[in-house]
Amino acid sequence: MYAHSIKKPDESATLTKALLNAGRALGLTQDDLGKVVGRDRTVFHRAGVDPRSKSGELALLLVRLYRSLYALVGGKEGDLKHWMRTANRHTGGVPVDQIKSVSGLIRVVEYLDAMRGKN
Repeated sequence: MYAHSIKKPDESATLTKALLNAGRALGLTQDDLGKVVGRDRTVFHRAGVDPRSKSGELALLLVRLYRSLYALVGGKEGDLKHWMRTANRHTGGVPVDQIKSVSGLIRVVEYLDAMRGKN
């Protein structure tokens, strides 16, 4: 196969799909996702989310949150949703509400990273 015939994956489409899948597994609505990444929910399907944009960076953080939490709860979807909707004294709030601000999203991601032993 020639190099010019190999098609590169569409990064925006890949990130959008990962964002929607993570949101669904975490029990988030598309409106919730829009608040997390700072974009109207209808844009996800029309334009996707560019990983190099601010919205893309926030989407990548949410996917990272999902992956960390998935590992911690052993992939149990019910536990993922429960964790997101239960007050957490370590993060200082209810994660589903906290992640709607940049500082809250970072706080939750950093907490999960610490729980997994990452730096």
